[in-house]
Amino acid sequence: MKETKIKRKAWYDKNAIKREFSGDLVLVLRMNRPNKLSVQWKGPGRIEKKISETNYVVSFNNNADSNQVFHVNMLKPYYKRAEFINMINSRAKEDSNELEENFPCIDSNPNIFDFNEVTEHSQLENRLNIQQIEKLKEILCRYSKIFSNEPGKTHLVEHDIELINDVPIRTKPYRISARQTDLLQEEIKKMLKYQVIEIGESDYASPMILVETPGRDPRPCIDYRKLNEVIRTQFYPLPNIEHRIETVAAAKYITLLDLTKGYWQIPLTPKAQRLAAFTTSFGAYRPLRMPFGLKNAPYYFSRLMAELLQGCEKFALPYLDDVAIFSENWDDHISHIDKVLERIQNARLTIKPAKCKFAQDSVKYLGHVVGLGKRSPAQLKVQTILDFPVPRTKTQVRAFLGIAGYYRQYIPMFSSLAAPLTELLKGKSKKGYIDWTSECQESFVQLKEKLSTNPVLYAPDFKRQFILQTDASDTGIGIVLAQRNDRGEEHPILYLSKKFSDAEKVYCTTEKECAAIVYAVKKLNCYLDGQQKFIIQTDHNPLVWLKTNAGTNPRLMRWSLALQPFNFEVIHKPGRSHANADALSRID
Repeated sequence: MKETKIKRKAWYDKNAIKREFSGDLVLVLRMNRPNKLSVQWKGPGRIEKKISETNYVVSFNNNADSNQVFHVNMLKPYYKRAEFINMINSRAKEDSNELEENFPCIDSNPNIFDFNEVTEHSQLENRLNIQQIEKLKEILCRYSKIFSNEPGKTHLVEHDIELINDVPIRTKPYRISARQTDLLQEEIKKMLKYQVIEIGESDYASPMILVETPGRDPRPCIDYRKLNEVIRTQFYPLPNIEHRIETVAAAKYITLLDLTKGYWQIPLTPKAQRLAAFTTSFGAYRPLRMPFGLKNAPYYFSRLMAELLQGCEKFALPYLDDVAIFSENWDDHISHIDKVLERIQNARLTIKPAKCKFAQDSVKYLGHVVGLGKRSPAQLKVQTILDFPVPRTKTQVRAFLGIAGYYRQYIPMFSSLAAPLTELLKGKSKKGYIDWTSECQESFVQLKEKLSTNPVLYAPDFKRQFILQTDASDTGIGIVLAQRNDRGEEHPILYLSKKFSDAEKVYCTTEKECAAIVYAVKKLNCYLDGQQKFIIQTDHNPLVWLKTNAGTNPRLMRWSLALQPFNFEVIHKPGRSHANADALSRID
């Protein structure tokens, strides 16, 4: 029992936000006595003592609750509001109007948050001066009503469902435990309160389940698998993650916004309400807003965000319900925040205050830490990879390669290092146990070690010249895309590597080196396709004449013609000074 408690505490502390309190007044998140399933902020209490990095002793005026130990995740700073006393004076009426205008954030709605609550996680004092904070406060107070824990309801998009046949889909509700039933009933009450669903019947019925994730609130989800099979697929392109990460990483000021229960802010058409109806063990309901689990839901949401931020792409990029606002200087950034918040308000959407970060120089974004021209893997995601147990089945190997592959651009020789693991996935069977060899173990450990070194890549600057370093060995290709800064220092933008196929392994040396260049230019076309000349560095001297003379080799002639549209110069770099790409091509 004690060992389990220690493990759970370590897991809980991993998500703790690092904060320091010293004699401060704080609010404490505690259970509501009449209803143990609901919690609320109580206080204020005073910090009496710091026990550890995550635990504090808090005292209250009420003796029964005094001197209790609370985890840092249960605390937030308490800001005492200024008190105003009514009095009779001879000031002009205009002055009182002036006083009211100075306090635009005051609102009696408990679901609307003031400036301090909205910016609680931004730590503005560490980055902005007083004038900048006041300017940000002025803008956020102007749009204070969009910061809410209740979902809005947009008028820009309405979700509809088209079926490929008219045969009704009906599935009985699943049997769940009494504990889950209580939790599900609470969630249903919230959904009815937010007018996300209504009590109703339909000739279609899908069962609702409760998805529980450690460290997060339970999330109701409807099992639409049978319905999704007969829904016509509607395609809308999802944003490119890599493009967004690189673009946001180049900025000096970054603000992140997160819509409150984003899917629930999109209404359903009457037809979709009928088709998406669901059942529980205690009733039948019709959704009024877009629920989780529907086949085309991500595409509708992407369409909403694209329409919302149309024309703002140079300073605001969405990815599902996350919005990143990025700028090169403060004046532009404050203007960009104003424009985006205005659009969100006009669209009748709401933002979750606890997920907001304003005017940061570095933020966690889509699994990466980005800002000031750099990016690196988010530590929490890396820790998940480091804690991944040794795989025993093909499914587990595939899961590990999937999460590690998300960061492959940070890992030199990724395809080489992962080769023993990818070999395990060969064969007709997609499941089953595997033969875990010493080579597999070495590959598994090396991939973890590469990510544990805190690798850093630089954001591409399209005003600077790109340097493409390529090299080939007997078994594979290694590529580094780099740029030089103002001091002439060379920094990596990304790493690529590729194993040769059996047919490519019989190429001669010149063909292998040329194949590396052709593969790199095609793969990195989005960086290299432009008017500005880029440099190709290779340790194979004969390729210096690639653009003007490919000789009589038919394969080299075809490749030379394929490279003609690109503006580049091939430079010979001796092997001893060409270590970056050369190392990537070597496969043990």
